[in-house]
Amino acid sequence: MTILVRPRAWWYNKIPLSVLLGLMLLDGQPLTGRACLVLVTLIATVCCVANYGYALNDLFDRDEDRRAGRSNVASDVSGRTMWTIILLSAAAALILAQIGGGVEALVLTAVVLFLPLTYSTTPWRTKERGWLGVVSDAAAAHVYPALLGAVIFVAQFHQTPSRPFVLGLCVWSLATGLRGILSHQIQGEQSDLRGGLRTVVHQIGRRPLIRSIVFGFLPLEVMTFGVMIMQADLSLFARAVVGGYVAYEYIKFLSQPFPVRVFDRTGEPYLPFVDEGFYKVWGPLLLSFDAALRDIRFLPLIPIYLLLFRPRVIHEWNEIRATAAKLQILWASPEVEDRQSSL
Repeated sequence: MTILVRPRAWWYNKIPLSVLLGLMLLDGQPLTGRACLVLVTLIATVCCVANYGYALNDLFDRDEDRRAGRSNVASDVSGRTMWTIILLSAAAALILAQIGGGVEALVLTAVVLFLPLTYSTTPWRTKERGWLGVVSDAAAAHVYPALLGAVIFVAQFHQTPSRPFVLGLCVWSLATGLRGILSHQIQGEQSDLRGGLRTVVHQIGRRPLIRSIVFGFLPLEVMTFGVMIMQADLSLFARAVVGGYVAYEYIKFLSQPFPVRVFDRTGEPYLPFVDEGFYKVWGPLLLSFDAALRDIRFLPLIPIYLLLFRPRVIHEWNEIRATAAKLQILWASPEVEDRQSSL
C-alpha cells in the first residue's frame, strides 16, 4: 500500500513555495542544526498536510470524478485504506509541527487540518459554497505553509521578521492561493459541470474572473512579494539577479515565445510572472546560492533541489531555450535587418 496520494500534484506545485520561503527566512543565518530543523520540519509538515488534503478530496469526490472522467486514487483502494492514509498524514503533520515550532505550530496545524475536512466532506463541503471554498483552499494550500514557516523560524531563532515582511507574507500567500485555485477552477470549468459541481467560475463567468486575476490578484501578488524581497536579508548580488529576472519576464511578455496553460489547457498569450517560475525554480536556487555566499555549507542545496524538482527545472530550461530562439528569430527578421543596414 502506498501512503502517498497524488504526490506529483502537490510535490511540484506546493512544496517549492515552502522551500522558497524557508530559505528566504534563513538567508543570513549559518547552516546550524536549527536552520536544518526549520527547513526539514516545514517541508515535511506541509507534505503531510498536502497528502492529507488530497486523500480527503479523492475519498469524497469519487462519484463526482467518475462523472467528470477524472482519475481518482480512492476508486482503486478501499475506504478503510484511505482513512488510514488520512489519519496517519494528520498525525505526522501534528508531530512534525510540534517538533519544529512548538505549541504555536501545533495549534496552527490542528486548526488548518479542519479546512480540507470541511472543504471535502458533508454537511459542510465548502468546495460547493463559492468563495467560501476558494478562500478555504487558498488558506490551507498557501497561507498556512507561509505562516507555519514564520512560526517555526521564530521558535527556533527567537527572531521576529519585520512587520512589512509579515504583512507582505500574509497578503502574498493569500493572493497566490486565490489565483491558484481560481485558475484551477477556470481550467476545470467543463469537467466540473460534468461532475455536477458549480464553482465561482460558473457564478461569475469565465472572462470576468480572468480579468480579476490578471488585473487584481496577480499584481497584488507580485507587489507584496517585492516587499518581502526588499525586507529579506539578501545580498546585492541576489537583488541584482531578481532585477534580471524581472527583465527576463518582460522580454517573455514582449516576444511571446510560447503559450502558457494557466486559464486554458490549449494555451494562451504569456503574462509576466504567471507561470511561477521564480517561486518554483529560480528563487530557491538563487537563495541557496546566496546563503552559500555566507556559509558554504548551503551550497549542496543547489544540486539537491535540482534533483528533487528535476521536471520543473527542465520545464524552465525549455522556456529559456524557447525565449532565446524567439529572440533570435525576431532579431533576424527583415524589419530588423533593414534597420541594421540603414545604420
